[in-house]
Amino acid sequence: MKRNIFAIAITAGTVLTLSNAFADSGTVNFTGEILETACEIDSNAQNLTVDLGKYNKNELGEVGKKSVAKQFNITLKDCPAGASSAQVRFEGTQDPTDSSLLAIDNTPGAATGVAIKLLNSDMSNLPLNQDSKGYSLSEGSDNVLNFFAQYQATSSTVTSGPAASVANFSVVYN
Repeated sequence: MKRNIFAIAITAGTVLTLSNAFADSGTVNFTGEILETACEIDSNAQNLTVDLGKYNKNELGEVGKKSVAKQFNITLKDCPAGASSAQVRFEGTQDPTDSSLLAIDNTPGAATGVAIKLLNSDMSNLPLNQDSKGYSLSEGSDNVLNFFAQYQATSSTVTSGPAASVANFSVVYN
């Protein structure tokens, strides 16, 4: 019995030693900067309301069909010299059929079959919970970051009703 335990211990030690002989290694370098302050979000951008408009449910009665995109802006002011660019991340409740879209509030009588699509300033898709494209920042001036939002049908059956939602945003500086 003692011989078996001893043989197992030697075998395990040999395997562990051999596995170390074939291991690769590398280095991870972490860089960054701690800024004195970040940009200030303009008070008009802290609690925005974007009116996406009113549409007949038949205008959005096909999956993927979109409404007119409405522009909204987030203005960053008093940016320090160390903040050369920024990205914005919008977070909220994901639509159950397309996680890149913002779900319509699930309140009694709310519209169904639609969600809210966010877009970068160049009209490229901005999936929910992902960083936007990078925006260059200028020290000492107002930096206006343009975005767009629109309704997008997620079902071939769209019902009428209020179509509202809420997204929180955070700014990441580079």
